[in-house]
Amino acid sequence: MTADSEGTASIDVFAAPVVVRSAAAQVADKIVAAIQSGRIKRHERLPPERELAKQLQVSRPTLREAFAALELAGVLESHQGRGSVVVAAPSQVANWGIEVLPTQVFEARLAIEPHLAELAAAKRYPEDIAHLREAGADLDEEYERTGAYRSDLAVHRAIARAARNPVLADALESALKYTESSRWTDLRAQALAEPRAREGHVDEVRRVIEHIAAGEGVEAASVWRAHLTYYRDEMLDGLKKESDRKPAGTTGSAS
Repeated sequence: MTADSEGTASIDVFAAPVVVRSAAAQVADKIVAAIQSGRIKRHERLPPERELAKQLQVSRPTLREAFAALELAGVLESHQGRGSVVVAAPSQVANWGIEVLPTQVFEARLAIEPHLAELAAAKRYPEDIAHLREAGADLDEEYERTGAYRSDLAVHRAIARAARNPVLADALESALKYTESSRWTDLRAQALAEPRAREGHVDEVRRVIEHIAAGEGVEAASVWRAHLTYYRDEMLDGLKKESDRKPAGTTGSAS
């Protein structure tokens, strides 16, 4: 800490901004704190949604947003007819600080990835274009062989590599780490359950690669933005539908 000659703390001590966190993030923190302290144990069910929302004095949509973040992080699992069950042990959330919600992951990706596609089209290093085409070909081969694919993240990362900006690439990786839970994988599969959705997804991958290879930055960014927007809308719609299907009077709670 620095101080002036009269012993008053210098203003630069307070240079970091105050961050106002969302109600959903605060709710999620309360749940995690209860797990950390052992008040809620692994495999216990949380109270019914209506009861918990009233107890926490938040709306049910806010509570659902908090649940979605915890599910995607592998802390909770939701089961139709059984409510939300804790699946993380205290040791797994020992250093937890819930700050990132699903909508925020997509906000970050939409801010970063279209620009990465545009930069990749502007730079077009031959070895990067070859690597990108290889990632696209692997996706194509899996899709043509099975009618599905496990993940297109290799293409997303190949585009980030082709952009040749390590700061933006690191920012993307920071966002992608929140997509590694089994819950996120399940929701992704649900979002792409329809053959038409998978076909459109693969077509967008093909198009963005061709636009990048042709140096068409604006077009590449537009396709990649639409790609992520569709994915976001389908995943978040899937979460909303699951929440809407949960019986209002689901019983069972943590002690």
